[in-house]
Amino acid sequence: MEYPKLRNLEFFPVREGETQSVGLRDPEGISEGILFLPPNIFYLVQFLDGKHTRNQIAGEYLKRFGEILMPQWVDKFIADLDEKLFLEGERFEAAKQALLESFRAQPTRPAAFAGKSYEADPEKLKQQLDVFFRSKEGPGSAPSGNAGQTLKAIVAPQVEINTAGPIYAWAYKEVREAKTPDVFVILGVARGVIETLFACTDKDFETPLGLVRTDREFLRLFREHGGGVFFQEELAHRKDHAIEFQAVFLQHILGHTKPFTIVPMLCSFSHLHFSHSDLLAQGQRIVQFIEAFRKALAAFGKEVCFVVSGDLAHIGMRYGDLKPPTDFSFHKTMQADLAMLKHAEDGDAEAFLQFIQKEDDARRIGLLPPLYTMLKLLGNPTGSAPKGSMLRYDRATVDQYNSTVTYAAMAFY
Repeated sequence: MEYPKLRNLEFFPVREGETQSVGLRDPEGISEGILFLPPNIFYLVQFLDGKHTRNQIAGEYLKRFGEILMPQWVDKFIADLDEKLFLEGERFEAAKQALLESFRAQPTRPAAFAGKSYEADPEKLKQQLDVFFRSKEGPGSAPSGNAGQTLKAIVAPQVEINTAGPIYAWAYKEVREAKTPDVFVILGVARGVIETLFACTDKDFETPLGLVRTDREFLRLFREHGGGVFFQEELAHRKDHAIEFQAVFLQHILGHTKPFTIVPMLCSFSHLHFSHSDLLAQGQRIVQFIEAFRKALAAFGKEVCFVVSGDLAHIGMRYGDLKPPTDFSFHKTMQADLAMLKHAEDGDAEAFLQFIQKEDDARRIGLLPPLYTMLKLLGNPTGSAPKGSMLRYDRATVDQYNSTVTYAAMAFY
């Protein structure tokens, strides 16, 4: 491995007393471990780009710190990263292929976050979810102003249910009280990179409350109308929570009242896929997905309700900012979030995208892929689109450096 290249990993700062380090973690869950590096060693990570040799990496360290890294140390450092599956290469590809074959052999997609992000015991889970609806931050018992109307889509958070449960409840109160079809298309933000930009699976999803079945008839039609390529990276569903969290709430709201099915789809693209010369070709997958989906939906002949699973802004050192956010910077973030979502409320996918492009995604909007996709799919050639409304907006602090995630609940009728 003469030119080592790091995979797309998550980095997050950690402080214990006076000691600081940076954690490296695999968002795809192919590698289960977390590696903590001191700041001086983390400095080397930027040179693991597939363009620097081992000697050049050691040379960059010498220029920055004035210390020589012995070749044996550099070799061991790179070997350790490779063993942890943090580097691109044969070892990683073999491990990924083995996991894919194992995942495809499973009859269902197990609940990966039960007992971690929400209660694993069915009765305790029901109580936990009910509390979210009744809490002072939740929607309460007063009827929704849209009760009985036909619900086209909701937007719900993607952060831990333990963290944002009441905001989930605002969205799912609409599902409980509105008129809904029996098929829910869940568009979730993928934690990892998806080369085809979308990843579908036809596996049923296990939850502590029972099995949530996928709509295999729709997925069959989706394959037939050009969507087959989007099943290549089915492994993305193995350790991703975007679909699982929504499946838990759907099962809680509807599982005891009517049968329903889901269409689970993860999305992973950025604003650069629409404008950056190196990504435009890959960005054509977005058009391909939307066209295949529309054709499948026309052949399906049934109404669907969209569930958009994702968060808004990600600010702070955990997400790449140089300093922790202040009250002032959060206030600016909130204003930008709400101005951006006004375009979504109007059903204007292109204006929503352009808002993010104009600021070069400075707030790192996680909701971009699924919300843009949903708005395009809900639109029609006449230009009319269902109108959305903001139900609730909130934020959560996610680390000791005050790094913050914002999120919202919305409904479209």
